[in-house]
Amino acid sequence: MNSSGHLMLVFLSLLGTVRSAYADLNDLLKPVPGAVGLRDSASKARAGSLNAEASARDSSLQQSDQKMLTEAELVAAIEKDFPRRFPIKGELKVSLSRPWAPVKLPGPDFFAECIQIAGNSLASNMAFTLRVVSDGKIVGEWPMQVRVELWQEVWVSTQRIERGMVLESGLLSQKRLDVLREFVTPLTVDQDLQGFEVNQTVQSGRPITRREIVEKTVVKKGQLVDAVASEGGLNIRMRAMAMEAGPAGAVIRVRNIDSQKEFVAQVLNENQVQVRF
Repeated sequence: MNSSGHLMLVFLSLLGTVRSAYADLNDLLKPVPGAVGLRDSASKARAGSLNAEASARDSSLQQSDQKMLTEAELVAAIEKDFPRRFPIKGELKVSLSRPWAPVKLPGPDFFAECIQIAGNSLASNMAFTLRVVSDGKIVGEWPMQVRVELWQEVWVSTQRIERGMVLESGLLSQKRLDVLREFVTPLTVDQDLQGFEVNQTVQSGRPITRREIVEKTVVKKGQLVDAVASEGGLNIRMRAMAMEAGPAGAVIRVRNIDSQKEFVAQVLNENQVQVRF
């Protein structure tokens, strides 16, 4: 075989090898039977997992958005309801005697009302039933025990005040107190005590109460006064002795010095009373 024939055989041999390799490469690139189905199943599974995660996330968000009645909100609701039931002047503070576990509410808005209250007035400790209403429905009723404070500005003595002393500005000062802690309710600073006198000794720094003061005595017991009697256009004056002490406007018993007869008269001033028939 000549050299040209030999070259032809080598070429044909190489050509067959290249085709074979090309065919093998095409075979490798062909999809494997069932591979498409596996990819579809994996995609569907992943999509289902993502949907489940989204649903769980939405459910969690809905739960977190649900209204819960906290202890702070409950206390605020009680403080708002008390003034509807009691005359309250001053700063009201309420605290629970027992911890409160948050309660789920059907709606974002609610109100609470105190019912079956023990007692007719505010006290430092109170018991009642609390009803909570939300979204037009009664959520529940709970027995409550609370501590109550009522802070007011009251009059207190700046020094020891002896019985019979007339109250003046130098004897009094203002102080903020929880009046529910006092055995007797103190007098608040909106009440003018000028001209009153104390009927019992008040220690320094003590609140002034109603039972410790009386109107300033104008006529004292045993004092001689002019008793005036008027009848029509006739005026009669007589000397009399006061059998009782009294402030201006008070009706007291007096005794005629001459006849020793007793009658009643209204105190006009420090020296004069008006006889009443």
